Amino acid sequence: MALMQNYKEVVYSNYVTAHNNNLYGVNTLLKIRKHFPSWAYYFGKHLPIDKAARILDLGCGDGNFVYWLAQRGFSKVTGIDVSAEQIQTGMEMGISNIIVADISDFLQNRKDEFDFISVRDVLEHFSKNEVFQLLGLIKNALKPGGILLAQVPNGQGLFYTSIFYGDVTHEWAYTRSSLHQVFSNCGFNKISCFEMGPAPVNVSGFVRFLLWRYKVWVTRFWKFVESGNHKGIFTSNIIAVAIK
Repeated sequence: MALMQNYKEVVYSNYVTAHNNNLYGVNTLLKIRKHFPSWAYYFGKHLPIDKAARILDLGCGDGNFVYWLAQRGFSKVTGIDVSAEQIQTGMEMGISNIIVADISDFLQNRKDEFDFISVRDVLEHFSKNEVFQLLGLIKNALKPGGILLAQVPNGQGLFYTSIFYGDVTHEWAYTRSSLHQVFSNCGFNKISCFEMGPAPVNVSGFVRFLLWRYKVWVTRFWKFVESGNHKGIFTSNIIAVAIK
């Protein structure tokens, strides 16, 4: 009996119909625009100042982040994803500059080409060996002083399991400590990590933000009682920013 093809190839080929639509419903530009205020809160301060900066969004999905960056005035943004179904979905919504490509193949021989590379909800899909190889390719593709922005499931998060175990292709979760460890060993500098709690961009978000700050305070108290150390990031996802 012939062996089945790699399960990830099966999942990625049906990522929209068998995963995204099940979680979020059919995506539209209107739905994407509703994320703009929170994305500005989470990511805006990390973006290049120069609107002509060359930006690459790896694992772009249907291109939602590419669309947001273009709407913010960035004129040289490219998104790639291995899932043809996701790219087709984005193109049908009118999102441009997104292409089907394998990340490793795309990054080969792209020396000092990009000012900013984002990997949102991407690194967790790779094994540890693959992540080290991928970060090496990303570092090579960034210009000196270029910025890498990553968003990954936070293994220290209080409720991260629904995200981490919500996708069968996830291999690994990270913490602030392990992100520093991996990025520094791959040659990146000035590594900073940030929580992704509720964004206080409207009334509901502000109330959730205040309640979450209380939850964090209680968590830090009991962590100190148990370990003598109150530090940590406790949101389900975590952002890491590093400089080449």
